[in-house]
Amino acid sequence: MSTYSTDEERVEAIRRWWHANGAAVIVGLLLGISALVGWKLWTDYRQARAENASQIYMAMVQATTQEQAERAEGYARQLLEEYRNTPYAASAAFELARQAVVNDDLPVAQAHLNWVLAQAKRPDTQQIARLRLARVLIASGDGTQALSVLSSDFDRGFSALVEELRGDAYRQLGQLEQARAAYDRAIAAHFGIADFVQMKRDALHLASSTTDAASPVEAESSAPAESPAPALPAETSAADVNDPNPVITE
Repeated sequence: MSTYSTDEERVEAIRRWWHANGAAVIVGLLLGISALVGWKLWTDYRQARAENASQIYMAMVQATTQEQAERAEGYARQLLEEYRNTPYAASAAFELARQAVVNDDLPVAQAHLNWVLAQAKRPDTQQIARLRLARVLIASGDGTQALSVLSSDFDRGFSALVEELRGDAYRQLGQLEQARAAYDRAIAAHFGIADFVQMKRDALHLASSTTDAASPVEAESSAPAESPAPALPAETSAADVNDPNPVITE
């Protein structure tokens, strides 16, 4: 049996329901529409910023390729100042660090790499920043701090480079046995040719031989003097910081 006997009663029931709930329905609809519009505006805004950052980044890369250092630096600084929350900001900081190394301004390079460590959200980006920072520290003569930076966890793919840098740091500190062990681990972790690391390891033997040279009394004896041992390859230089396989200088 129908609850309402006439159409008039049905209309009156609807009118009473709307009077009691109409405001809430309208508010709900407005809130839903506002949320959809707001989300659309936000996503459009983020997409537009990402596209702008991408264009500036490509301009920075082009300027770097064309060796236009001032233009590249300007684009990099714009990314850091205006788009610091985008992934392109870390790439800009890497570029500024590279330019600082080229200009032999290692403290500035350290500052940019530390910025990446503080701001980057991707683990691989942070690991790359640590590796480059370790190179800068070694080039600055701070092997102890470099070892501290390298004590963090790294993905397996970085193992060879991490151990090579540890070897460089130990060598700089005069801890040749630890350096030799680190180079051995680097050679074992290499997936390809490790000739350069092997050269570094072999040079440790020359350094050790030089340390064990004859005493002053023996040097004054009539025995013929030995030819001087070849020099140990120089420590990582500023120009080598961004190169995973820097050229040995003598």
